[in-house]
Amino acid sequence: MMRLPTERITADIHCVTRWSKLGTTWTGISLDVLFEDVDVRYPYALVRSYGGYTTNLPMADLTGGKAWIAYEFDGRPLTPEHGGPARLLVPHLYFWKSAKWVSGLSFTTTDQPGFWERHGYHNYGDPWREQRHTDD
Repeated sequence: MMRLPTERITADIHCVTRWSKLGTTWTGISLDVLFEDVDVRYPYALVRSYGGYTTNLPMADLTGGKAWIAYEFDGRPLTPEHGGPARLLVPHLYFWKSAKWVSGLSFTTTDQPGFWERHGYHNYGDPWREQRHTDD
């Protein structure tokens, strides 16, 4: 994977617990690059992480320059505490959608709620609409 073209991304990140960090800098590989030779006509994806965590996302939020597999933060390798060696980065959604310790991704025809979505978090998680919980 590390032989693929990388990008430096500057983005704001937003946590469901109501904090934001502006102008964060990441290095990673666009999912568009990873999916270049993959049939991505499925409407949804389920991202899996080591430890059993999952999160669900529409494919439209993973393609078109909107998502990366990040391996550096602020010019340094991601630490395990922050998702290293590689985490998903989807900065336009709440940060629980940017799964740490990514181990795989499945394409699906149906939207399958992930860990937090099964425990009361909003299925989509748009910070600008304050979509924190199921009823938001």
